[in-house]
Amino acid sequence: MARVGARGADLQIGWLRATDSAPDEEPVFLDANRPGSSNCCLYACGRGGRRRDLSRANFPASPALYLAGGDFFARQLLVDDVADRSRFHLIDAPKSAASSLMPEVGETGEDGGERVRDVAPRGGTLVLFDSVSIPHQVLPTCGTERFACSGWFHENLLLG
Repeated sequence: MARVGARGADLQIGWLRATDSAPDEEPVFLDANRPGSSNCCLYACGRGGRRRDLSRANFPASPALYLAGGDFFARQLLVDDVADRSRFHLIDAPKSAASSLMPEVGETGEDGGERVRDVAPRGGTLVLFDSVSIPHQVLPTCGTERFACSGWFHENLLLG
């Protein structure tokens, strides 16, 4: 299994789900550091860190691609191979008014393999997760104070 969350300066933005012909899920990363104005590319990272570009051509950074419709537009516009398109989904759902036009994502996630989990804010509860690769939301408390301690673990970046 490959690293998830981040790979150097590249953030994970999605997954290629497992299928019968491709039995491993693969994290999908955004490389936004390519030269020129079209400086982005999506790539999957498989076993042993094997990197495979999903976009044949680089594309310009544009939040409109993400906000316009999430998985559907990313699949059609950014992922070239048809087999990869059917496996691809973003980590997080779109957050715009346009997303209300898209089909609702149920509790099991778009690919049926994810679960939404509510954690009750009870004293003594400890929740640990990778905040980059797991979409999350902290809701306001009702009638009581919340005390929280947050910490960040960072991978060492080898800059050459």
